[in-house]
Amino acid sequence: MRSLLRRALPLLIAAAALFLALRGINLSELATMTKDAPLLPLLAFSGLMVLVNCAADTLAMFYVFKWFGLSLRFTELYVIRAATYTLAVINYHAGQLGIIGYIHRVGKVPLSRASAYILFIVGVWVALLLLFAAGSLALGGAKAAALLPVLVMFFAGLLVYALLLTWPPRFLLSGPPPVTSHESLPMRLWRRLWRVSHKLWEPLYQAGIRGHARALLIRVPHLLVLLGWHFVALRCFHINVPVHIAALYLPVVFAVASLPISVQGLGTSQIAAKYFFSEFSPRGDAAVVAYSLTMTAISTVSNLAMGLLFLRAGAKLGLKEMTEEAQHELDEEAAAAASEDAAAASATGLSVESP
Repeated sequence: MRSLLRRALPLLIAAAALFLALRGINLSELATMTKDAPLLPLLAFSGLMVLVNCAADTLAMFYVFKWFGLSLRFTELYVIRAATYTLAVINYHAGQLGIIGYIHRVGKVPLSRASAYILFIVGVWVALLLLFAAGSLALGGAKAAALLPVLVMFFAGLLVYALLLTWPPRFLLSGPPPVTSHESLPMRLWRRLWRVSHKLWEPLYQAGIRGHARALLIRVPHLLVLLGWHFVALRCFHINVPVHIAALYLPVVFAVASLPISVQGLGTSQIAAKYFFSEFSPRGDAAVVAYSLTMTAISTVSNLAMGLLFLRAGAKLGLKEMTEEAQHELDEEAAAAASEDAAAASATGLSVESP
């Protein structure tokens, strides 16, 4: 039941958000806006951009892995990244596992460290989006001011993170001491959290502030590709947003769409686009929602097509086996940790439910 609810929740959120985005919009007008747009040129342009986007994404990954000391081939990483697009559309977790499994097998690094590399890359991407969004504060206005609480929390967290990288606490640098069977369950759970935090912290501390800055810079081309792609799409729907405003507000839309609370950002991205770009559309909200829905559909279909195009090459490299191996070993680690907790609970006369 919990698994069913976990899978249904993103669909329910997407449906609710889409209902809010479409509220007050005439559906026939929405269909007319979509029909009037130059869809064939946009589709042709999108076919080119999805290839360039994957290349920019892979380039950023390639250099981050190289800076961590991994010797990988760019062409192989491109194939794996492209093939995981299909997995990510169906299941985001499976898409990430494919890359983690590739790093684990080819780079010969432990799964925990490979997972930390991916978390580092995801964190850098989110930070880059918010840094671009912070530029919108210079524009002023109510819409820019609405971002202020989020950006204040982001920069406060960024400052704390920079301080931790510069002067890390001792418990992050050294793993927890050996566990004894006489410890209480809360202490064992704390040690498990300590152990996981230590494993994830090691590569982040190894990268340092300079490594984080380099990772941000190498990720900029990927963001520029997406900005150019969506700016052309905005123009196709006669949304005359200036270049500099699009460059500052689109990253916010991307950040909202990437939140793992909806299916492919459906609904949430339409609400964000409607909020930021309606004032630049002479045809009203319908044109903005038509643009956003069209780009969500194009992105989903192009990712599926990209993945299917490279799936056979990915299979030859062992993508399926890498994904299954990563999932199996992570499950084994979770089961081992649960067994330790159960043993500790039995020794102390407590009971614990396995996660």
